[in-house]
Amino acid sequence: MKEVNELTRRLLAEGWKPEDTPPGTLEYKDYYGGWTYTGEAIRNMVWETPCGLLADGRHFMNGYMSYQGVDWRTENGNPVLCCPVFPSAPCPLRDPLLRNEMYDLHSDDVALQCACHRTDRPYTYEGSVDEAHDRVWKEAGERWELFQARHKGRVCRQQSRYGRTTKTWKAYYDPIDCASFGCCSYCDVLAKELDTHKGNVFYDLRRSWTIKGEGLFPDQRKTVVEKGCKLLGSTASLTICEAIVKYGRHRVEEHVRSKFHRALFFDKSLEIEIINLRAARMDKRDILQDLRDIANGIEVIHAADSLKAAKEQKRARRAAAKVQKIRKIEKMILAHGWDDLEDCWKRRAEKLLEEDRIDELIQCHAAGQRIPAQMPMEQFRIFPEAALSPILEDEARSA
Repeated sequence: MKEVNELTRRLLAEGWKPEDTPPGTLEYKDYYGGWTYTGEAIRNMVWETPCGLLADGRHFMNGYMSYQGVDWRTENGNPVLCCPVFPSAPCPLRDPLLRNEMYDLHSDDVALQCACHRTDRPYTYEGSVDEAHDRVWKEAGERWELFQARHKGRVCRQQSRYGRTTKTWKAYYDPIDCASFGCCSYCDVLAKELDTHKGNVFYDLRRSWTIKGEGLFPDQRKTVVEKGCKLLGSTASLTICEAIVKYGRHRVEEHVRSKFHRALFFDKSLEIEIINLRAARMDKRDILQDLRDIANGIEVIHAADSLKAAKEQKRARRAAAKVQKIRKIEKMILAHGWDDLEDCWKRRAEKLLEEDRIDELIQCHAAGQRIPAQMPMEQFRIFPEAALSPILEDEARSA
């Protein structure tokens, strides 16, 4: 059972019982420490930070924080919010229990939590938390203009971050993020218009590992090259793809190693290498290079072929599962008829079977017959009949 909150203690002292629901509160629940405020009641409240900034109730609608054995929430009269000033040194006005509590968003931005108390002052934008936030971002915009001018416009705001504690901008460039955004027609970092033609980043992946020999057989080193692997999930401007090849190879290597991190951990002999990183509208195969690799004992796999085979296998599994569903539905109709069939089975039958087939099964159920054949089933053959005919002739002559 959770400890009773301050709101519940006050209401119980006033004579309210757990069966009651005081105005502005939700139903009494032990899990939440008794009564809790409704959303409308919280929105109508006004709170004040230790430094005197006002905050309306909408800042405290998304749950509460538990820290140092205290629930910092509206029901206890001590909800917290992020300090909008972002001081470089801890504020002495903060609650002593929160002195050591902070969040390092990154190296030049530290967020501190401030405990608020309820006030009777009417809420005004002037002197509020919202005004302090707006002031911070207004200053950030002014500093961005200076930062951009200092770099001669070769920086992107989407790929820059502002340290609200140090009040400085830092820029970085990752073209893979640009491929994810896909919302620009001109790149400030590259200082050029983006190509309207779209493509992808392709690479070949070489994997080598040791197969342990058994008995007198020595260990064998195996090498496989998978060609035409796609980096991006969707196409992007060729300008961005070329930038990824030129500036983002380290991200490509991180992406590939993350895919094989488990295999790399358990097999110390496994080595992976990215070769032939390229940007293109579509991947083209080099047949001569494939033949040279095969002649050197390297197994060559094309990612497009693997993807196509996986799709075919998935399509075959779905078709087999559909056949099984149809067979099961037919058995249910023969066993129970249509009138005694449950609604869920009727919906499945109407979805997967034609009306003529349903009528035929209903008639078979009435006559007590077995499932009629819907279509002749052909026997699966590994070899074509033309290849089997000489074998059959030889067997007939020997007989």
